[in-house]
Amino acid sequence: MNKRPLIEKYFKARATSDLQAFQEIFTPDVEIYNVHFPVFKGMEGVKAYCNDFQQRIASCMFTIVDILQEENKAMVEWTAQLTYRKDATVAGFTLARPFTVALRGINKFEFNKDKIRCLRIYHETTTVMHLVKEHAQ
Repeated sequence: MNKRPLIEKYFKARATSDLQAFQEIFTPDVEIYNVHFPVFKGMEGVKAYCNDFQQRIASCMFTIVDILQEENKAMVEWTAQLTYRKDATVAGFTLARPFTVALRGINKFEFNKDKIRCLRIYHETTTVMHLVKEHAQ
C-alpha cells in the first residue's frame, strides 16, 4: 500500500500543529522519538508533541525530498523552514527575538495498517543551538 498520502498528511499536520489530524493518523499506542526530546507515547504523548512544537514554532514549512518505502515502513528525507517564536524557551534559553532556520532531516515511519505506529525523527541540532544562543535574552 502506498503510504505517501499518510506521510504527506503527517507533514501538513506537523507544520500546522494540527492535533486532530495527528489523532487520526497515529495509532493509540504510537511512540515518537525526536533527537534530544524524551519519547512521546500514546495519545497523551501526541498532545505533548504537538503542544511543545506549537509553543516554540511560529511558522513552519516542510518539503518532502524523497521517500523510500517498504510494506510497513518508510524513510523520508525532508527539508524545513522553521521560525522560532520570541519568548519561546529552547533548551533552557528564552528567545529575545524570533529567528528562522533551514533544517534537513530524515524520518523513519513504521506503520500498522493505515496508521503510524512509530516515528523516529533525525536532524542536526547544532545550527539551531547556535541561533538560540545568539537570540537568547
